Amino acid sequence: MPPSLIKLFVAASSVITGTVTTTTTTAVNDNVRRFDAVVTAPMIDAGVGTTTIPDTSFRDDSGTALAAGALPVPPAGGYYNLYANGVLQEGGLSTLSATNLVITTAALLPGTPVIVEVHDYTGTTSASASTPNLTVTTTVNT
Repeated sequence: MPPSLIKLFVAASSVITGTVTTTTTTAVNDNVRRFDAVVTAPMIDAGVGTTTIPDTSFRDDSGTALAAGALPVPPAGGYYNLYANGVLQEGGLSTLSATNLVITTAALLPGTPVIVEVHDYTGTTSASASTPNLTVTTTVNT
């Protein structure tokens, strides 16, 4: 029978102690845009109790009328606020699309000013850096 190889067997255990310090820096990019319109009679459907304001009825902060399909819709993580006659409205009372704003619970009166404030956080960045301060102690059992 040929000789067999004998291998060294050593049991070891390690203990890790210490800390890891992590610093995170976040740069929030809150791109806020506001648009205003004035409700007119054709926008009101009193029978259903809704007011639908088309995108082309809105003006931006510089007073420029919006083009068709240009009403911004906030992306995931963004939101919009709706003010009717200067009063902030509850979140679930309206629907905003690129083509219109539908206020679903109220037929507003003609002449009512409406402001839509859109918050878009696209471009927000976050970076983390970690500094370890660890000690590893290994014990070899022979």
